[in-house]
Amino acid sequence: MGGPLSLAPQKEENVITEALTRQCIQIAGNKREADKGERHGLEGVSTQAADIQQQQKTMQYKDIEHLAFGFRHLVQIDHLHGLVNLKKLQLDNNCLTKIENLDHLINLTWLDLSFNSITRLEGLSKLKKLTDLSLFSNKLERIENIETLQDLVVLSLGRNNISAFDNVMYLRQFKKLRLINLAGNPIAVLPDYRSYVLSHIKDLTYLDYRRVNAADVASAIEQHQDEMIELGEKEAIEAVADKEAAETAAHVALMKEANLEGIETLLEDMVKADAEWAKLGQVPGLVDGWTDVKDKAGIATEEFKALMLEQHEKKKSEYQEWWTVVEQAMVQKDTAAKQVVLTFQKTKKHVFRSIEERTEEEPDKSEELLADLAMKRSGLAESLSKLEVESREILLELLAEFDRRYSDIAEADRGHYTTYFATVRDLDSRFYEACNTTALLSLEKYGQEGSDLEALPEEARTLLQDKDTLLNAVQASHDAHGTVLDGIEDRLTSHEIKSAASLVAEKAEWIEQRHRQRVAEVIGLLKMLRQEMSEVQA
Repeated sequence: MGGPLSLAPQKEENVITEALTRQCIQIAGNKREADKGERHGLEGVSTQAADIQQQQKTMQYKDIEHLAFGFRHLVQIDHLHGLVNLKKLQLDNNCLTKIENLDHLINLTWLDLSFNSITRLEGLSKLKKLTDLSLFSNKLERIENIETLQDLVVLSLGRNNISAFDNVMYLRQFKKLRLINLAGNPIAVLPDYRSYVLSHIKDLTYLDYRRVNAADVASAIEQHQDEMIELGEKEAIEAVADKEAAETAAHVALMKEANLEGIETLLEDMVKADAEWAKLGQVPGLVDGWTDVKDKAGIATEEFKALMLEQHEKKKSEYQEWWTVVEQAMVQKDTAAKQVVLTFQKTKKHVFRSIEERTEEEPDKSEELLADLAMKRSGLAESLSKLEVESREILLELLAEFDRRYSDIAEADRGHYTTYFATVRDLDSRFYEACNTTALLSLEKYGQEGSDLEALPEEARTLLQDKDTLLNAVQASHDAHGTVLDGIEDRLTSHEIKSAASLVAEKAEWIEQRHRQRVAEVIGLLKMLRQEMSEVQA
């Protein structure tokens, strides 16, 4: 049960090549009608078929959204690089035994692997945008390794070798799942199969091609009532824990994004790095003032966090405003470039039609027409080059203004860091001034005859028996705190300036990369036009 259904005549095993990929590009529009028109000699529709074939030959890989490799006797998934915007991929009715080499197709929403011989569900974890997945008629025994695909709406796993109910429990985590097909698996003939699925997977609309109604769901839940109550209680506890974990993770991410890592745990980290702290704490009253430091530093920290989060929003807003202006400028230039190309294409089509439709009685003006078209092609090249040079200049000017404004915010932030850390240092220094005073008083107190020095812990007695030992320990503690403060301040202020410079450098590189790509596109277009004209001339 679950083997692939061979619907195609037996052919030699195949692999994916560029030629095959281009042949399998699906163009938006009525390709079926175009093929039909070509077969029956319908001129308009036949022309549409020719246009589709031309698009298949020339389309850049980054623009391909749909590939259909069905019935190609493929034995391996490979050579799909560069398809960064591919959304729909059909690999059905082939000879595949393994899911592989798909990790980079992160924009896939629809994947058909039905009618193959795949034995394990794997290699899909990076395809987080998938909404429709079919492995109908394969050799799967377990549903596994797809927990990252939380956007799944349709899952077709019929006619496989799935036999245990724990596979259904695995599917309970997919909150958006509305259609499941498990028909044709051993599990589908087990007693209570349908009621188990309907009770354990919420909000299904279809199960095994049958519409799910509310009455069936209610009956299924009642049938498995005890298990569902226990499961509900367990999931409620997990939901609370998951919510808390998500909130913590979001907060940590925000602190990192706003360059505030280590601020909330600053005093705690100072104490952790202090090798003398535990010993000083054994001396009665010596570190009691630390509670006051924590209270005052806590207030300063909350005020600083609020300020820096506000600054962070300013930076985000500044970037978004800049990017909006960039997009508007590029749309304007791109529209102008498309219009120039469209005008030339209309002229080219008219010239080619005039040459093709010339009768023998009419004088041959081909060379004259093509020479004039070549001049217009040169004008096209000049216009496109000028537009691209202007685009690059505009982008660089916009980037320079963005750099100035963004860097101003970063410089202001550096001042805020300096003020905050100066506040914490001042609190820490005052604490150690008090520590030194308390240490001297303690030395005097416990140095007197009849003191209760012997009642103190051993580490405290060691410190109080020698003035230098105690004062050196206090100084070492102070130094340890200072080292932590210096390190965190240097890290944060350095990152603030470097991140601003890095962002600007990244956008500068994007501008140059975009420029190179556009120049290459213009060269490619002119080369294609030159080739077309040469073919007509020949």
